[in-house]
Amino acid sequence: MVESGGPGAPLRRYRQPQDDDDCEDPLGGLSLWPGGRLAANGMGRVFVWSRATAEPLVVHRTTAICRDGVPDVRMAFDPELGRVADGHMIRGFALWDVVTWERIAVFEGHGEGVKGVVFLDGDHVLSVSGDGTIRRWDAWSGECLQVVEVWPLYAIADDPARGRVAVAGGRGKVYVLDRATLALVAEHTVELAKGEHAPLTEQQRRRIGIVWNRPSATIRALAWHPDGEHLVCGSWDFVPKLIHAQTGRCVRQWKGHAHWVDAIAIDAAGGRLVTGSSDDTVRVWDLESPTCRAVFELSETIDDVLVDGGEILAICGREVVALPLE
Repeated sequence: MVESGGPGAPLRRYRQPQDDDDCEDPLGGLSLWPGGRLAANGMGRVFVWSRATAEPLVVHRTTAICRDGVPDVRMAFDPELGRVADGHMIRGFALWDVVTWERIAVFEGHGEGVKGVVFLDGDHVLSVSGDGTIRRWDAWSGECLQVVEVWPLYAIADDPARGRVAVAGGRGKVYVLDRATLALVAEHTVELAKGEHAPLTEQQRRRIGIVWNRPSATIRALAWHPDGEHLVCGSWDFVPKLIHAQTGRCVRQWKGHAHWVDAIAIDAAGGRLVTGSSDDTVRVWDLESPTCRAVFELSETIDDVLVDGGEILAICGREVVALPLE
């Protein structure tokens, strides 16, 4: 693993413990749990490590079936009641108790895989799917209480302080909804951008396959800017963008990735944006300008990133790596 243009080498690696099958899972999403734990979901398993030492602590079994060979659901954690949302079978999701790992409820009804889940309160959860629906559920019984039909959705960003939730997906579609009622507040189409980047290597092209040079407007990652007025979109046109949540106006573009941007995280205190891509890089940007501060060149697709304690945690294929943020 080589780091280029960044402030230091990887700090530690969170590796999967070996089991009887001696196989490793592709990982999907990251979550910080209480007690200094880091978790990532795999194919019907959730791996938990010590955040400080990277020592494996436990492997939890789930009921997720990963149809395309990678976890569909970006795992979500509820700090209030200690619940975890992960996939169930192919098109559903389930809630688990983080202490006992007992399954609390199962949620079925989506026609395609669930991509993201938000805990609205103690009694309700929200999910989005490639079937083009947003669904509100009773968190204890699994009953579907409300369905909103829009466009295929792949990302969700909650804003409980302002009573909003944003969702995004195919053809650059972004929707802002009232968190309590799911009434539509704003709808936007983020236009395809033209990337500026170094070419992929021949090895990267072979690994990515026939889509190595196929940008699209599809949005796969979404986050609220700390000002509450803007959204950051991670897009398959290779260009993360800052858009105004109310008007949809594109305020800023961060150019440099050479393939799809699948993961974003915001370091509000440091004024930085972190992005991960299938071009095998993690990039650190200035949040208020197009400046790229650092580039980490890794060995595989980056499927998720988060910022914690002055570090970047990034899923790189079948392991999690910690990178220096400063």
